[in-house]
Amino acid sequence: MRIIKPIAAAITLSSSSAYIQGAALEEVIVTATKRAESLQDIPVTVNALSATTIQEAGISDIEDVAALVPALTVSSNLSPFATALRIRGFGTSQNDPSLEASVAFIVDGVYMGQSGLGMSDLTDMERIEVLQGPQGTLYGKNSNAGVVSVITKSPNLEETEGFVEASLGDYSLQKYVGSVSGPIGESLGYLLSGSWHETDGWLESDTGDDLNGVKDWNARGKLLWLPTDALSIQLTASHVDRDTSCCGADATQTASITDQLVAQGLSVPKNDAFDYKNNQDINSSFNLQSDAVNIKLDYELDIATLTSLTAWNDYDYKTSTDADRSQLAVLGIVDDKYTGELWSQELRLSSDIDGPLQYMAGMFYAYQKLTRGGTGQGNVVIGDDIIAVGGAQTGLGPLFGTVVQPGDTVFFDSKWETETIAVFGQSTYNITEAWAATLGLRYTSENKDADLYTEPFSTAATFATGGSLVQRAFEAVDDDFHRDNDGFTWLANLTWFATEDIMLFGSVSTGSKSGGFNGVAGEGAQREFDDEDTTNYELGIKSELFDNRLQLNATAFYTEFDDLQFLAQQPTGVGTFVSNAAAATSSGVDLSFSAAPWDFLMLSGGLQYLDAEYTDGDLDDLNLNVPYAPDWSGNVSATFLLPVAGGVTYLRSDYSFMGDHYTSPTYQPSSAEQNKTLLNVRLGWRNENWDAAVWVKNATDEAYSNLSLAPVAYSGTAGEYLEAPRTWGVTVRFAFF
Repeated sequence: MRIIKPIAAAITLSSSSAYIQGAALEEVIVTATKRAESLQDIPVTVNALSATTIQEAGISDIEDVAALVPALTVSSNLSPFATALRIRGFGTSQNDPSLEASVAFIVDGVYMGQSGLGMSDLTDMERIEVLQGPQGTLYGKNSNAGVVSVITKSPNLEETEGFVEASLGDYSLQKYVGSVSGPIGESLGYLLSGSWHETDGWLESDTGDDLNGVKDWNARGKLLWLPTDALSIQLTASHVDRDTSCCGADATQTASITDQLVAQGLSVPKNDAFDYKNNQDINSSFNLQSDAVNIKLDYELDIATLTSLTAWNDYDYKTSTDADRSQLAVLGIVDDKYTGELWSQELRLSSDIDGPLQYMAGMFYAYQKLTRGGTGQGNVVIGDDIIAVGGAQTGLGPLFGTVVQPGDTVFFDSKWETETIAVFGQSTYNITEAWAATLGLRYTSENKDADLYTEPFSTAATFATGGSLVQRAFEAVDDDFHRDNDGFTWLANLTWFATEDIMLFGSVSTGSKSGGFNGVAGEGAQREFDDEDTTNYELGIKSELFDNRLQLNATAFYTEFDDLQFLAQQPTGVGTFVSNAAAATSSGVDLSFSAAPWDFLMLSGGLQYLDAEYTDGDLDDLNLNVPYAPDWSGNVSATFLLPVAGGVTYLRSDYSFMGDHYTSPTYQPSSAEQNKTLLNVRLGWRNENWDAAVWVKNATDEAYSNLSLAPVAYSGTAGEYLEAPRTWGVTVRFAFF
């Protein structure tokens, strides 16, 4: 069995030596198993991005992470809270507050509940870990496709250190980041960090501010206290404020829209959903305020470490969007307000003893409350042009006014509460020096309550009979719902160290994502949906070759999803609903490597072959393809290093690709099938204190839509949520010690 270096020794590698040469690959310590262990020694498929990689590649958000991890895809729509994280082809956005993510987002060990809480700029990132496949034992809470875990830096108890960083670029980019950390006496240390980020929008508009701009800031403070040699207490508090013009979509329009624009003397944009130009009468916006506090205690006993992690997060946000994506007043969502609160408590006992047996046991509790609406005003707004547009598109002319009228709206006042209790345990037994077996088991009990209120309002003639447009898109409800569920998730794996540098493993694991109640259910949709269960099988190899100049890892996997929770657009093209629409499988091979062939060159990358399909249920009957699941995807990164003027000049290029894949779960004509390539380049010079670089993202200026919307039935509008075009900038960083 390999001897794992202590975490302190592994992480405090000299940064100067890393800057000057690439002679060997440093050991990467991860906490994927909630222990500090070498990445190459754990039987888990993990992509780990170190602090050096994060800085060199200019990673600032989850989309940057996805460019370096072939198994991870990210797609956004109405807001960051509707962003979908997918691993190995599966995951879902959280358009409906009751739908929980399939990929758990963790920050400093804390489950975030809503993935959108982790989408803003993070500073002082020590490491990002992407765990593939269900992690239903140690993480448990809705991690049945995988986990994205962000670990931020802890306070320095030895010396004062920090950095300041400034970035300027096109679209009036300004970004300022700073951090300082140091001791306050012998046993107390602090860390203060924050960022301010502003940029103009890159989706051009002639009717107002350009869309998809950013105006964000955040701050984080940490205190680390070591009152005794055995006790460590760390307090973290953070605040996030986002005020952005996210998330505008480009669009193609039918004659029902363009003819009306001409009739009103309004400009008609080029009818191209990939030209980064679109006029709207309602500015898209996203406003978030979030406060979080957590306290972590580690107490070292004689044979184990007791860890307590207590966390609280309180947030509110609101969104506005022009749903017809034109300068006409057809349909808008204005100040759609949400609030959330999450309490969680985890206790775990981790063994620290010599001998063949290591164990971990723990308990987890979480309470989450979400609300939507309750403002006394309608958030869905039907505009004055609805009859002219809808009448032309449907051929009904003025008769279209019998199903909808200007001023029709929908009121929301809904609340969801979830209480989760879990106990878990995992143990590893070293059978021999070369063989080890791990077993894990988690029992989870969860209850959910929903108090749902949705009230459509219309002055159309068909409203009295339930046939109005707003009633079909947003079914009326004023009722309470309750569901209880419990169950076990587990894992078993066997590890063989064939040599000191080659490890093979086989594992079986399960995961589960809890069901819920549709907050918005259209005509014919069911209000309740059930749990989603996952079973995953893996065979893998991890290796260090050529005196650790090459690390080569590969995993073959086969995953089954039962009662897959599927988020679909309403038949009208407005609104979404969740159902257990299918069973599915995901199988393939994941390959990753890191290499230092010469002192001046560092290489890394990955390749994934994926075969994902719906195997039963409605989706299989409709012959729908699994979206965001290309046969092939991959990335390669190369960093060239050249000593210059007492420092190092570096050139880093990151190239990633996704083969042909669909970017819509339900709307899948050939136009919704795309491939994607992305090239980011960074050229800079650095020494112990300074790092100055010029960079380009999406250097080839590829236009790519990460979500293709189904056409709206009464206007024909087809929306495309584009990723950013080519952007460039300059970043200067000064670090002090």
